[in-house]
Amino acid sequence: MQATHTPERLGPSARTPGSRRGSRRRGLTASVLAGALLAAGALAGSVSAAAEVAPADTAAATIVVDGASGGRTYDGVGAISGGGATSRLLLDYPREERAEILDYLFTPGYGASLEMLKVEIGGDTNTTDGSESSHEHVRGEVSCDAGYEWWLMREAVKRNPDITLGALAWGAPGWLGDGEYYSQDTIDYFVDWLDCAAGHGLTIDNVGIRNEREYEAQWVKDYRAALDAAGYTDVRIIASDEAARRGEWPIAVDMANDPELFDAVDLLGNHYSRGPSSATAQALGKPLWISEGGPWSAEWGAGGSSASVPSLINHAYLEGRITGVNFWNLLTAYYDGLSISDAGLMRANTPWSGAYQVQSAIWAVAQTTQFAEPGWQHLDASSGYLDAADTTQGSFVTRKAPRGGDWSTVIETIGAAAPRTVTLSAEGGLKERDLHVWQSTAEDRLVRQPDLRRAADGTYSVTVPANAVVTVTTVSDKGAGKGAAKGLGDAEGGHESAFPFPYENSLADGGPSGQTPYFSQMEGAYEERPCAGDRSGTCLTQVSPQPAISWAAWKKPTGILGDLNWSDYSVGVTAYVPAGGTAEVLGRVSNDAMQPVPNGYGLSLGADGTWSLGRGEPGGRAWLELGTGTLDGGSGGEGAGAGWHDLELSFDQDVITATVDGAQVAEVTDSTWTSGMVGLSGDYAPVQFADLAVGPLRPVATIDDADAAIAYEGDGWTHCSAGARHGDRCPAVTARQLRDAVGGTVSASRDRGDALTVTFDGTQATLTGVAGPRGGTARISIDGNEPVTVSYADRGAVEWRTPVLVDGPHALRFEVASGRSGGWVSVDRVDVAPGGGGTSSVDDQSEGTGQGRLDYHGDGWLSCPGCINRTGLYHSSVTSTTVAGDSVDFRFSGSSVDLYGLRASNQGLATVLVDGVEVGAADFYGRTRVGNQLIWSSPDLGAGEHTLTLVATGQGSESASGTGVNVDRLVVRR
Repeated sequence: MQATHTPERLGPSARTPGSRRGSRRRGLTASVLAGALLAAGALAGSVSAAAEVAPADTAAATIVVDGASGGRTYDGVGAISGGGATSRLLLDYPREERAEILDYLFTPGYGASLEMLKVEIGGDTNTTDGSESSHEHVRGEVSCDAGYEWWLMREAVKRNPDITLGALAWGAPGWLGDGEYYSQDTIDYFVDWLDCAAGHGLTIDNVGIRNEREYEAQWVKDYRAALDAAGYTDVRIIASDEAARRGEWPIAVDMANDPELFDAVDLLGNHYSRGPSSATAQALGKPLWISEGGPWSAEWGAGGSSASVPSLINHAYLEGRITGVNFWNLLTAYYDGLSISDAGLMRANTPWSGAYQVQSAIWAVAQTTQFAEPGWQHLDASSGYLDAADTTQGSFVTRKAPRGGDWSTVIETIGAAAPRTVTLSAEGGLKERDLHVWQSTAEDRLVRQPDLRRAADGTYSVTVPANAVVTVTTVSDKGAGKGAAKGLGDAEGGHESAFPFPYENSLADGGPSGQTPYFSQMEGAYEERPCAGDRSGTCLTQVSPQPAISWAAWKKPTGILGDLNWSDYSVGVTAYVPAGGTAEVLGRVSNDAMQPVPNGYGLSLGADGTWSLGRGEPGGRAWLELGTGTLDGGSGGEGAGAGWHDLELSFDQDVITATVDGAQVAEVTDSTWTSGMVGLSGDYAPVQFADLAVGPLRPVATIDDADAAIAYEGDGWTHCSAGARHGDRCPAVTARQLRDAVGGTVSASRDRGDALTVTFDGTQATLTGVAGPRGGTARISIDGNEPVTVSYADRGAVEWRTPVLVDGPHALRFEVASGRSGGWVSVDRVDVAPGGGGTSSVDDQSEGTGQGRLDYHGDGWLSCPGCINRTGLYHSSVTSTTVAGDSVDFRFSGSSVDLYGLRASNQGLATVLVDGVEVGAADFYGRTRVGNQLIWSSPDLGAGEHTLTLVATGQGSESASGTGVNVDRLVVRR
C-alpha cells in the first residue's frame, strides 16, 4: 500500500513556462504529517522501498517497461564545485580551452550534460583542497565579486538554463556569532550570499545547513523564516548533509516528530550512501538525494559494482529511492598531491599548458543525463537487478517523460562476469517504435549502436557487454552526442606541460577571481589590494582578519603554487609586514591539504624584526624551528621588521639557506623534505606580497636550434635565418618572428616523420618554437617515454616543458606529426635547467615506459594519489598490489637506487632484480603504518643505465597479516 505523502515538486521539464524555477510547496497540514508518520510505522523494519522494485528474471533477463507503473520523480545528476577550491585552476585556463571544458560539463547533448551544480559558499578556510574566499570577510563589508563560483554558475546557466543550482557552506568567517556557526549572524550571512547571487542574475534552487556536521533544528527553522522574510520563499532548504548515514537519517526522525521542522526542510540530503535510505525518510514524501557522493575517481568502473559512477546512479534509486545525485567533485582543477587527487569527473589542472583530459566519468554520467530530464518519472516496476540473487551482476533503471510516451532504460553491468542479453517490451502508453542504443565500455565511451527493431512478439533484444553501460531509449539521437573538442589539437588531451620554471610573477594581477593566476589558497583569503608602504599598484594581500569557523583548517593563512617535483631551487618574494604581523615564504611544500601544518620549509619575518627558519614535522601536526634571530642582531623591538622586505629560501640537496634583504641569516642542513612547491603565508593581518621569483640555483643553459647538441633527421628541414635575403626566408614563420628568435634562427619542417633529437644534462628542459601562419602538429617525447602532441595552430610562441627529471643525461625527441598539408612546426631553442650532480627522487605517480619513469605490469596495482592519510607518504600518494607476479620496472641513469615505500602490518615481500638479475628481497612489513620509509638500497652499480625490477611474491613475513607491496618513491644517485 502506498504511503500518504505530500506531492513531489515538478521538475523543470514539467513546469509551465510561466512558473518560477524551484517553486516551493509549503504549509503542510498536521493530518498529512500524521499520515506520513503512520506510513513510517508500517514500513518499519523494511530495508528500503527497493523491495517494491520488480527483480528481473535471472535466466531471461526480461524487462517489462510499464508506463502505467508508479515511481518517484527524477531530480537529476550533478556535481559539486567546492570542498574546497577544487575548481580553482579552471579559471586560469586559456579562454578557448576553458570554454571547451565547460561545454563537456554542462552543455546538453555534448558531455556529462549535468543537470545540477552545487557550489561552496566560501568561508576563508580549508575545506579539503584549499580555501575559497568569503563574500564577507568582515562584518558588514559584502563583496559579491569575491571568488569564482559566481562565474562558474553563470557559465553553467549559459549552457543549460534549466540547471538546478545549490549551495552549501563547509566553514565560515570567524566573526559570525563570535565563532558560533549556528547563530543569527550566519543566517544573515547566507541571506547576503543569496542577494549576491541575485545580483549576478542567478536563481538558487536550494541551500544546505553545513557540510558533514551536526545540525540544530531550531536554527534550521529560523533559517527558513529568514529566507521567507527576505523574499526567498522559492529557495529550498536541504538537510542535513551528514556523511555515510546508511541506516536511519537523523534529520528524518526529527522532521517526523516536529511539524515545523518538516515544513522548513524541503529536501533530504545525505553523503556517501547509496541506500538503503530509512523508512522514516522515505515516508516523509520529500525528495531524497545523495547530496555528495562518488567513487573519488574518474577512471572507468572505479568504486566497483555498486559505487562506480553509472552503478551508483542506478543503485541509489533501487536501494534508497534516491532521486538526485551530486558527485564530488565537478573537476580535478586542483594541484596534484592535494587530498583525493583525480576525484573530478574530468581533469584540468595544468592551465599553463592548456591541456585537459575528458575522462570516462563524463560519459558514464552522460549515459543517464543525455537520455532523461529532471521531471521524468522513475518506473519502479521496470527497474531492478539483472540477477536478484547477485546484485553485482548488473542493474537497470527506467524513467519516462511526463508526456509524449518517451522512455529510457539504463542498464549497467559494472562488476558482471559475462555479457547479458536483455529482452525488453513496452506498454502502458509508452512509445513502441525502434529503440536507440548508446553504449560505454572501458575501451569506448558513448558510442551509438544499431537501433533495436521490435520483433513480431513486440519485444526488443539487446546484449550488454560485461563491465559496460547501455542506454536503450526512444529519445531522438538529435539531442545526444559526444563533444568533439580535444584541447590544443591533441586527440587525448594529453599534451600536459610542466609548471613554468623558472617562474616570475609580480603578484599584481589578480585576474577575474581577484586572485593571482595559479595561486591556490590553502587557508585564509588572498586578494588584490592597493599596495601599502608607499609602493604603487596592487599587491597580493591576506584579507581574512581572524581564524575561521573551520572545517579542516591550516594553522595560518597560506597559498601555494608550482610543481611537486621541484627539488633544488630558490624562491624569493618581496613582502610587506604590517605592524603586529608576520610574513613567510615557503618551499618544498608537498602535503595533503587537510593537514594543519605544511610539509616543507618556511622563512618568516615578524614586525618586531624576529626571523625564523623552520619546517613542518612529518604528519602535518607540528612546526619545528631550525633557526631564529633578529634583524641586524637587534633586540627585536616593535617595528624593527615592519615594512617591505625581501625574503628568500634556497635548497641545494640537504642545505637550506635563508636570506632577508639580501643578507644571509641562516644555513641549516636538513633532509626531511626533498622536493615540493612554493608558498606564501602570514598571519591574520594584512600581509602583502609582490615580485615572486622561483629559479634554478645555476644559470639556465640555452641550446639554439643550430647547436651541435641537436641532431636532425629527414630531408624536409628548413633552417631559417633573419639575415637571409627576402626570397630565401622561411615560409614557416614571419620575418619578425625570425628577428625575435634566439640567434635569429629557427628550424622548421612540415614533412611527416622528420625529427630531431636534443641531448642535454640537467633536470628539466623547455622547448620553444614559433607558430606561423600555417601551423601543424609535433610529437615530443623525453627519454623514450610516451610522446605528447603539441599544436602549432596559433600564431605566437609554442612552449612545451618536460617534467622534472632525474639529474643526469637525457634525450628529447621532436617529430613532425602532420603531413605536408598539415602545416609547419619549428624549433627556436631548448632551455635546460642544470642539476647539481646529486640525488633525485621519483614519485610513484611518475608512470612511463622510458627512463626515469615507473612501468607497472599486472592488473593488481592500485594507485592512491592525494590519499587522505596521516602516514607521511611522499607527495601524499602510494601505488600498491597484493597480486603475486605483479611487477614494476624502473629504468634510470645513475650509480645506485633506493626504494622507499609504505610499511604496515599487512604488507609483504617482493623480489628485487637489477638489470635482470635477482639481487635480494624487499620486506614492507612494519608494526606501525608509515610511508616514505627506506625499504631497500642497491649497492654501487657503477655509473650508467640500469633497470630496477620489483616483483610481488604474494607472500609475507611471519609477522605480516597480508602480502601487499608498494612504491612510494625511488631515489637515484648519479
